[in-house]
Amino acid sequence: MVVFDSSILIDALRKKKDALELIEYYSEKERIAITVISKYEVLRGVKENNISLATGLIARFIVYDLEDSSVTEAVRIYRKVRAKGKSVSELDVLIAGIAATKDETLITRDKDFLNFESEKIEVV
Repeated sequence: MVVFDSSILIDALRKKKDALELIEYYSEKERIAITVISKYEVLRGVKENNISLATGLIARFIVYDLEDSSVTEAVRIYRKVRAKGKSVSELDVLIAGIAATKDETLITRDKDFLNFESEKIEVV
C-alpha cells in the first residue's frame, strides 16, 4: 500500500491529469491511503462548493490516524532533519511519521520531503 500526501490530493481536486492518473495507477494495483493530517489539510482549504467533491475523493482512501507510535516516529524524523539545519513543516513531519509507522511508501509532490532523506518517500 502507498500513502498519498496532501499535495497529490489537492492536485487531484484541481483536476490535474498527472495526479489523477497517479491515484488511478496505484488504486488498480493496491489499496491506497492518506493520513488524517492530509484529510485535515485538504478539507480546511477546500471551498464550500467543493466539499462534496473533496469528501468523495477522500472516501477512496484508507485514512490512517495519528497514533502514539506515529508521534514517536515523527519526533525522531523532526530531530534528524533539524540536526542537519533544515527547516521542517510540523504537518509534514506528522504525515511522514504516520507513513513510516505503517511501513508504507509516502508519495508526494512536496519537495520539502526531500529533506527527510528516506527511501520510503517518493517525490514525484
